[in-house]
Amino acid sequence: MRAVIIDDETSLRESTSTLLSIYCPDIEISGQAANVKDGISLIQKVNPDLAFLDVEMPDGTGFDIVHAFRDRNFGVIFITGHDEYAVKAFRLSAIDYILKPIDPDELEKAVTKARASYESGIAGLQMKALESNLAEKKVQRIVLKDSEKVYLVGVEEIIRCESDDNYTRFYLSEERNILVSTTLKEYENLLSSQDFFRCHQSHLINLNFFDHFDKREGGSVFMKDGSRLPVSVRKRDSLMKALEEL
Repeated sequence: MRAVIIDDETSLRESTSTLLSIYCPDIEISGQAANVKDGISLIQKVNPDLAFLDVEMPDGTGFDIVHAFRDRNFGVIFITGHDEYAVKAFRLSAIDYILKPIDPDELEKAVTKARASYESGIAGLQMKALESNLAEKKVQRIVLKDSEKVYLVGVEEIIRCESDDNYTRFYLSEERNILVSTTLKEYENLLSSQDFFRCHQSHLINLNFFDHFDKREGGSVFMKDGSRLPVSVRKRDSLMKALEEL
């Protein structure tokens, strides 16, 4: 695969190139650029298979480069700093990214995922979700993948999530559900700031769909879709506090 690196930091471009030569020897670096304008020209010139793009550059963003190519025929891996919200946005969008400074293991994983994502044809959905979440500084959309399909889901559609071993089943509005191969803990970390609450080891609920709490038989949450879910004893006080803060 031929790749380009577009970042305004010279040291970052050089270190990325060096790490790729060591850990991803099948990646050939076809050129480097330090800004959006030169990056677009470089891609037009070399027609790479993969582009490593900085999110923020002096004359624009990595998204400006992506949008310059209506029929994009190259994969993208974004390079971003240690911004907690940005990392959540990338993970919820299921799009490939690496953090500065670059960890070789993460670089290898990102390259492997980028190949799979681009080849599966879901890159457009991922980019749409990522841009929306970053622009609003609030998670609005999430990319979910089951064994056969890829879904772009609004966070406001998610009623609850249920653990199923190393999988998570999403229960959505209009009686839809999607099973994805990611643990519930992962989604708890990503959605905890979006009015989601882990009421039980196996259940993560969207408090906007909360109907009532029944104290009988150990305590249960009833959701607006009619589902009844257990509440861990140690979670009861935290649940009441979370509801008060809505």
